[in-house]
Amino acid sequence: MFDFDGLIADTEVLWLAVLTELYRSFSQELPRDRYVESIGGTLHDFNPFENLAAKCGTIGAAELEDRGEQLFHTWMEYEAPLPGVRRLVIAAKRRGLALAVASSSRAASVIPHLHRFGLLNFFDTVVTAEDAARTKPAPDLYLLAARRLGTAPARMVAFEDSSRGVQAAKAAGAFCVAVPHILTRSHDFGAADLRLDSLALCDLDDLLIFKPIEA
Repeated sequence: MFDFDGLIADTEVLWLAVLTELYRSFSQELPRDRYVESIGGTLHDFNPFENLAAKCGTIGAAELEDRGEQLFHTWMEYEAPLPGVRRLVIAAKRRGLALAVASSSRAASVIPHLHRFGLLNFFDTVVTAEDAARTKPAPDLYLLAARRLGTAPARMVAFEDSSRGVQAAKAAGAFCVAVPHILTRSHDFGAADLRLDSLALCDLDDLLIFKPIEA
């Protein structure tokens, strides 16, 4: 079970760059700490577009979000999956393991990128914000993914890059591997069952010693 943002793709660092550029274009400064704290959540946790609109007073949050999305998708065209992702996904499929993505982002921010990376068809299901009443840190996305896969949450291994994601996975009953990136290393990952510096360091055989998984 994979998160998307910050785990499959380096989107959270890219969004930091986009938001920094957007704020600077209006001679404003992004409150970086609030952005970092909100990673793994949704715009309900911290909405940078509403924040910037309030600072400017001359442009609405919706227009700012459109500008940000356009710049993000332009820059995202140059991105590739993070190191280790493709190898781990292929190794899991060769073992006959069911795979899913569970993301608090909207489908439009996940599925097109999985398709462009050539990874979409490896996943048996993709669960996004539209599919559940609550997003992370609530367990709803993981519980729905488990139902779609026809498995018990306790049989799942979840890979997460944020404390909110780890909370969601553990609340669902999954074994959770935390893989922090440069922006989330300060998060509390105490609830994770295992911590790695990168998915490039994840050996599936070693992982199955920690958590046996049935195909």
